[in-house]
Amino acid sequence: MTTMVFDAHCDSLQRVLIDGADLGRHPAGQADFRRWKKGGFGVQVFAIWVDTYYVPYHAVRRSLQQFDALYNTLERHPDKVALARNGSEARAIQRKGKLAALVSIEGGDAIQKDLGILRMYHRLGASSMTLTHSRTTDWCDSSTDTARWNGLNDFGREVIREMNRLRMLVDVSHISDDAVRAVLAASKRPVIASHSSCLALCSHPRNLPDDLIRAIAKKGGVVGINFYAEFLDQAYHDEMKRRHRDLLTSLNRPPVLPPEELDRAAAERMRTFFSERLPSPPFERIYEHIDHAVDVAGVDHVGIGADLDSGPIPTPEGFDDVASYATLAKGLSKRGYSDRDVKKIMGGNFLRVWTDVCG
Repeated sequence: MTTMVFDAHCDSLQRVLIDGADLGRHPAGQADFRRWKKGGFGVQVFAIWVDTYYVPYHAVRRSLQQFDALYNTLERHPDKVALARNGSEARAIQRKGKLAALVSIEGGDAIQKDLGILRMYHRLGASSMTLTHSRTTDWCDSSTDTARWNGLNDFGREVIREMNRLRMLVDVSHISDDAVRAVLAASKRPVIASHSSCLALCSHPRNLPDDLIRAIAKKGGVVGINFYAEFLDQAYHDEMKRRHRDLLTSLNRPPVLPPEELDRAAAERMRTFFSERLPSPPFERIYEHIDHAVDVAGVDHVGIGADLDSGPIPTPEGFDDVASYATLAKGLSKRGYSDRDVKKIMGGNFLRVWTDVCG
């Protein structure tokens, strides 16, 4: 069985920007072109993530730095990767034997409450946007911060309308449950959760309850399972919560520094954020979350958004990097999934919704 992998969330651009990594050969991280090929990849969504350190005044600058890192990578490796702006372009690039690179804005702070900036990101190639990251924005509540807007305010609904008009996918990972409900009510198109897991199996607030997984599916969207150990395993989450009880509060208070010092501080934070490791949970946790999401939403509405390469993140034992997707696909087959359903979970579902919404 040949399976085309479509992963809906990866943070490799952070390593390109901060560490000067060359994705042609990047052994220190969890992703490079050699391992994407080994893992069976066709499409990778690259996140343009704005650390809360850059809010409110430097978010656009940081976003453009990452776009520059992306475009430099595209120019450096034209034989291996090409930019796709929608599902149809991703299919065409994949057929040429290259990795199709889709782009997502991660965190609505990046638009600095300006729809013109959103439109410019779309012109640069962004085909989706996650509405928040770890902090509540001026218009949307985060799952890991204090709620201010009962989900979305009026400007937040304007953002959804404009994304629908632009045919950008609205991504509800990271936002609060009330915000997900508000987005589902406001959006005329399917929405996704690019990198979330199941609250029923692990109580991290980033995970989705069953009713919202079901509602995203009913609207035609897809939920991508996140492989970060703290979102998959309850014991791992409980211990991390005990050790870092006040961590998110401190992260949502950005320092006031000049640009150069801010960049250095953000780089240091990226290098140390995942330095503390606990024993890895078993590989089985990934399958359990996939199985649960399929049971709740149906096999047509579950995909993969592993959230790799920002730390690299701690993952379950035996899932080391993007090359491990080949093992994951074989494991799904052994669990009784048909070849057709394995192809849907590993990539087909996300490719479908990116085509339906974006073109």
